Amino acid sequence: MPPSLTWAHWGADGGDLAVAVVRGRLPHPPGFPAYLLLGKLFIQIPWGEPAWRLNLMSAVMGAGAAAICALAWQGEMVFLAGLSLGLAPLFWSQAIITEVYVPAAFFSSLLLLLIQLKAPAWLLGAIWGLGVGFHPSLILLAPVTSSAISQRKGAIQAIISFLVVSGMLYGPSLLTQGATLSPWADLSTFLGWWGYVSARLYHGYLFSLPLTFWPKRLLAWVALVSRQFTPLGAILAIWGFLSLWRQSRPLALATASAFGAFSLLAIGYNTPDSSVYLVPALPLATFWLSLGLSELSPKMGKWRWLLAAIPLIQAILFWGSISLSNDLTAMEWAESVLNGAPPNAILLTSTDQHTFTLWYAQEVLGKRPDLTVIDRDLWWHEPYRKIVLKELGLAESGLDIEETLARTGRPILEVK
Repeated sequence: MPPSLTWAHWGADGGDLAVAVVRGRLPHPPGFPAYLLLGKLFIQIPWGEPAWRLNLMSAVMGAGAAAICALAWQGEMVFLAGLSLGLAPLFWSQAIITEVYVPAAFFSSLLLLLIQLKAPAWLLGAIWGLGVGFHPSLILLAPVTSSAISQRKGAIQAIISFLVVSGMLYGPSLLTQGATLSPWADLSTFLGWWGYVSARLYHGYLFSLPLTFWPKRLLAWVALVSRQFTPLGAILAIWGFLSLWRQSRPLALATASAFGAFSLLAIGYNTPDSSVYLVPALPLATFWLSLGLSELSPKMGKWRWLLAAIPLIQAILFWGSISLSNDLTAMEWAESVLNGAPPNAILLTSTDQHTFTLWYAQEVLGKRPDLTVIDRDLWWHEPYRKIVLKELGLAESGLDIEETLARTGRPILEVK
């Protein structure tokens, strides 16, 4: 894990999440209410700075997801599937930083375990709703949940418990968090709340990838998926899926539908980091891998231990590129910017990684409170602009940021 915030592994949002947990305010949409609640427990750990504690939360949840996949299914050598999930480079990279995707993946794993244990429908719905509270993309697990419920009564119980748990999280829990001023939303009206929890700010990215880029993204997806468990592991996962198809066609269709939906989201979401949307789906592929291992290992006899080469190869290949134990790039940059700024200056930022890192340094670590950080892109977002104008002591103004800030008479630095 990195000792603090990091920009590596698409970790730019970590500063915003850490500020939200520590300061008790809303993070970027759609809010991740369950993450905020769990984060409040982890920041009580009495060592390391808050970002390190939230990195640890991701690691604990990632280890939990891997452990569930290692222990949930019967058969020799299936524990290797859990190790392979933990060492899959996309999963591993997100499991050591302050982000929401691996905690969400924990609930994908847990839901699969409960289905294997034939848990009651109401419990499946509740766990599914809790997972959606970590990331709304877990709504795509609907086929998996429904595949385990054969009776209409059970379906009604699952839907009710899902709506109650997710509704409490995105309703009262977020409204409590929203009592503190946030740059992201004003939840005092229904439209403000709905715009926030539906992530209206980001709707423009959803499936907006130009068609000419789809072939390249599809090829990148194939490479990414085959790389996660090594090519051998990918072949075993396909074998395991075919085995599941023979044993339980409804569950096979459900897991394939959910994995396909997550994949479509990862391919079609028009941002450079869209691959992270595949993280909560990796436990589904791990389920197939476990079935492939359970079928192959008896056939290999005394040579079955050669299957341990899969996680071993993952560890050897990816350790160097994944490890961030000495990564202080983000915080050293923040120190340099803050220390070099004149008193009472306004810092104009243009990227999430710069804005959120400076927020964290100021609002969590208490560095240079005399400075004001203003994000150019967020300036167009009305709730954010109102907060900034209030902090600057200015009346409502137009959208011209330079003209508005010039009225303060304060030094203005463009942060690069």
